Amino acid sequence: MEGPTPPSQGVIDELRRRKVLRSTTIYAVTGWCLLQWSDLVFTRLGWPDWTVTLVLTVVVLGFPVTVALAWVFDITPRGVRVSDPAQLSAGVRTPISWVVDAIVATLFLVTLGMLYKEGAGV
Repeated sequence: MEGPTPPSQGVIDELRRRKVLRSTTIYAVTGWCLLQWSDLVFTRLGWPDWTVTLVLTVVVLGFPVTVALAWVFDITPRGVRVSDPAQLSAGVRTPISWVVDAIVATLFLVTLGMLYKEGAGV
């Protein structure tokens, strides 16, 4: 006899359940390989430098799209399906899950701040 589904432990567990972390890791590695390849090949072909910048822009803009699609859809042996809302539990949150969520949010904001500072040339 199956018991109730365990309560959600926070953002990280939900990302794992929906396989978002795996999808984004695969996207990041593929994007990095594509950038390395384009940097090598495009310069050898004599194409302008902006073509590599274009590839970088497409890879960066595609990342949020990948995250959103990985969150909404599940890849199953029967194909791509919309995530079943019945499986989502509004479970009881433990204090440790709030701490983990706060740490993840803080690291995200610090990373955004560092990227902004580097991009602004400060």
